[in-house]
Amino acid sequence: MGTSCSGVPDVVSSMGIDAAEPTPANALSLSVDLAIKEQVSAVVFAGDVVENTNARFEALPPPERCLGRLLDAGIEVIAVAGNHDVEALPRLASMLEGNVLLGAGGKWESRTIEKDGRPVAEGVGWSFGERHVRQSPVASLLAEPPAPTAATIPRIGLLRADLDPAGGTYAPVRQAELDNCGFDAWLLGHIHKPSIHDLAARAAAGPSGYLGSLVGLDRSETGPHGPWILRVGDGGQLDLEHVPLAPLRWEHVSISVEGLEDAEDVEDRLISEATSHVDRIQREGPVPRAVGLIARLTGGSPCHEEIRKRISAGQWNELGRMVNGTVAFFGKITAEMRPRIDLEEIAKGDDPAVLIAQRLISLEHDDKRSKGLLEQAREALAGTARDDRWSPVNEHRNATDRLSDQALRDVLRRSGMTALSKMLSHDESSGAPS
Repeated sequence: MGTSCSGVPDVVSSMGIDAAEPTPANALSLSVDLAIKEQVSAVVFAGDVVENTNARFEALPPPERCLGRLLDAGIEVIAVAGNHDVEALPRLASMLEGNVLLGAGGKWESRTIEKDGRPVAEGVGWSFGERHVRQSPVASLLAEPPAPTAATIPRIGLLRADLDPAGGTYAPVRQAELDNCGFDAWLLGHIHKPSIHDLAARAAAGPSGYLGSLVGLDRSETGPHGPWILRVGDGGQLDLEHVPLAPLRWEHVSISVEGLEDAEDVEDRLISEATSHVDRIQREGPVPRAVGLIARLTGGSPCHEEIRKRISAGQWNELGRMVNGTVAFFGKITAEMRPRIDLEEIAKGDDPAVLIAQRLISLEHDDKRSKGLLEQAREALAGTARDDRWSPVNEHRNATDRLSDQALRDVLRRSGMTALSKMLSHDESSGAPS
């Protein structure tokens, strides 16, 4: 809470979607509706409920209202504090009677969850007592585990943590530590992309991973978002279901420009692909109010340079379409097109265009020459990539390594194809042999 989803253009509001709909506050309200409808025993928050540790006016009213609705419905609320809400969440807990903050002050604590008066599960949680924690909190749990409240019910660990990092200041923990606790599940906060299904596939291991955020806060947070329903069977077995009810969803989509002879036709292609993509999402589950598409234009077209110019000018930035009640819009469009070039044919000879074509071909292979090109690029770009001015970008929650092999391959492919296209265009216009 206390944030809005960035990158949503004005066209969304102009097509009838209220600005309050594609927000974290609305995603929380929809999740509360689901909890009440399903008559759950408890709602669990795994930390970082608010954006800023000292949040008051803009962040606390929405969760206060929603948590009040849960408590009025007889649903227990259990939370652990993360580094973002180390002050705000204890304040919220004190405002609402019946709201339980586990592990306050950095000490592990357990809570029994009941259904119809009988214990069905036990939550064991730890909360940040200060904004920076450099040691694993699981070490103290392994040293002094709290005694089980009931031997026959599953134990569920609740923690906001940085899983398997190389150090760090936000409660770094290792998966092996979590496994050694012997719990039946670990529900983690911190990373916004859900990962429980990925980690639950491990042999002989219970569900373990990040719950993810209720809605993608920006276009880097793609894919389904929403709450999880955890069901406890009669024998204590656990079943997790992800409910992607986020009112705003971000998706990557690749759109080919093959067959387009005129840049004027691109808009129709974009609208057609956006409609098909939203149709698929609507068939699969809960329907979002808005879908933001991060589009990559690919393939070969004789008008690729004109398309690039129009993308740079932002011609399609406000392009949107209503699809059965869902607004589809383009959050970003990038050009990864190529001219209609036969690299193998061009790579015969020794002029500059030939040399570029040869290098582009080598990038498609994981051989010695390809690795040499990547190392040269890494050395040339390292100073820029590691400049202090980029530190805010590097610390972003979805930061990636811009000097990785894949990132460098993408940069070299794009720059190489652009340079080759301009060379060939110049040769054709000047009448020089290619």
